[in-house]
Amino acid sequence: MGSLSELDTTLPAGAWDSHVHVADEENFPYHPLHPYRPKKADLDDLLAFQRRHGIAHSCLVAFSVYHTDNSCLLNALRRLNGKGRAVACIDPQTVTDDELWELHNAGTRGIRLNFRTSSQRVNNATFATLLTRAADRIRPFGWVLQIYVSLDQIAQFASVVPRLGVPVVIDHIGHPDPCKGPARLQEGYREFMQLLKSGQVYTKLSGTYRFINLPELELYVQEILATAPDRVVWASDWPHSGGVSHNPGGDRNKIQEYRKIDDQRWIVKCKAWCRRVGGETLVRKIWVDNPRRLWQYDEDDQVVTAFLVKHVL
Repeated sequence: MGSLSELDTTLPAGAWDSHVHVADEENFPYHPLHPYRPKKADLDDLLAFQRRHGIAHSCLVAFSVYHTDNSCLLNALRRLNGKGRAVACIDPQTVTDDELWELHNAGTRGIRLNFRTSSQRVNNATFATLLTRAADRIRPFGWVLQIYVSLDQIAQFASVVPRLGVPVVIDHIGHPDPCKGPARLQEGYREFMQLLKSGQVYTKLSGTYRFINLPELELYVQEILATAPDRVVWASDWPHSGGVSHNPGGDRNKIQEYRKIDDQRWIVKCKAWCRRVGGETLVRKIWVDNPRRLWQYDEDDQVVTAFLVKHVL
């Protein structure tokens, strides 16, 4: 691959980044039991990142260090004046309707459940209970249920997805395990591809640096793009947190630097994959058309949302 000056890093007008985080401990303290301490990466940093890469809109995903406190998320959404969307973290059993409406009016369009980095693996019955409980709570708002799992875990809950009655998003193209060989040989692969083919789930083309040594990674990505061209959205995963795995000593007070990822080369790589599978039409789909549909975004809604944020909330 040539130098970046020789490569096309230009994104389509109106491009979305469907998975970013903001962290600002000074103004929005982390949860007392935060498992690690990420460096500050606030909305100003995110907007600078967007400008560098020609990104018009972002979907902010709740940072785990905030647990179910969405104050930082709400502040960022309000400052975006309707141009962003968010995926929050809630406790379905304790969150109130007023809290959900506040999140909705600010631009939240989903919640996230993280089963991959939790210390306790769940069984099939627990998956069904937790997913159903979450879906029941967000269904009246038309939100999506975003799930962070390992590829093998998809086999545990795939049969539940058709009964949830909400759009489901699988993070980081299912996060296959690079130690288990090609994704096509791993548990959960068949179920994941069936869900994509049926249109019952979306997935995010993101975070592959987490499993960069996966054999046949390019073939896996291109199969996903070919199978579900209308159900894939692109994301940078900025600011590239190391997470719990990069805090081996368990010191929650030590500020954790972010991973150094070449975001421009990631864009180039994803554009190349899309062009091989579906040309410029697919490039536009994963950066513009698919995220607009998934995150329920319409340019005409900006004025209404900005009014609600300024005058009602």
